[in-house]
Amino acid sequence: MLQLNLISPEASNIPVEVFSFPDGQPQVKIETTAIKGIKSCHIFARVANPNDLLNILLCKNILDYHGVKDVSLGISYLLAARMDRVMTEGEPFTLKVIASILNQAKFSSVKVFDPHSDVSTALIESCKAIPNHHYVKDAIQSVLKDSNEKESYFLVSPDAGALKKIHGLATFLNHHRVIEGIKTRNVETGKLSNFKVFESDLKGKTCVVVDDICDGGRTFSGIGEALKEKNAGKIILIVSHGVFSKGYTIPHIDLICATNSYKELPTDQNGLMVYSVLKYL
Repeated sequence: MLQLNLISPEASNIPVEVFSFPDGQPQVKIETTAIKGIKSCHIFARVANPNDLLNILLCKNILDYHGVKDVSLGISYLLAARMDRVMTEGEPFTLKVIASILNQAKFSSVKVFDPHSDVSTALIESCKAIPNHHYVKDAIQSVLKDSNEKESYFLVSPDAGALKKIHGLATFLNHHRVIEGIKTRNVETGKLSNFKVFESDLKGKTCVVVDDICDGGRTFSGIGEALKEKNAGKIILIVSHGVFSKGYTIPHIDLICATNSYKELPTDQNGLMVYSVLKYL
């Protein structure tokens, strides 16, 4: 199946140009000779902002006009995935709005890499979640060099919301040394506090914290501090989606692993290892 790659247009099987007009309106242009007579196509894309979403719809429109009947979509990062319910009165159910826009395009199937919750796949038609399991396994294999460390590290759930995913990951990895972390969040202000981990003494063992998104990093700084207080050794953070709105350094975290699902990340940044999301999508 031919692939239309909006994450890395230069690597696309189908030549595509992504640009904006002077007024900011996004636009795409596909080399139509490359899609002449084809019956199916797969689009790789990130939806990090409204322009990304519109670019997907514009590409689908072009493919529809040229008779491509089977168009599937792989989403590396889904805008509003964290807004999977009405948080407080007066706010929208943003994920439902995004899902309804995608559903109108009538993709034959949709895959989303490590969505924040099951609500994404419930709202988007013909949608399947791609878990982060293979990515986390690759990251662990590359950053834990010592065989004893690979056997004795702890998987850490940074909060209650991540616990279900962590247990699924532990089963996949056949590694059941799991620590649960908790925190308190003020839903109106977003302020985080009361970080705790349920372990008495970590005895210098490596801790691998796994979650879907790192935005400002406050959750991971708080959990990292709580782990250090329980005598943790090296603390590694593995996240699927690196927003890093506060930069690439997080207190109490020794190494960060992330994919380029949300944006292209620097490959020369100390303490940051970057993985290509296309391998897992």
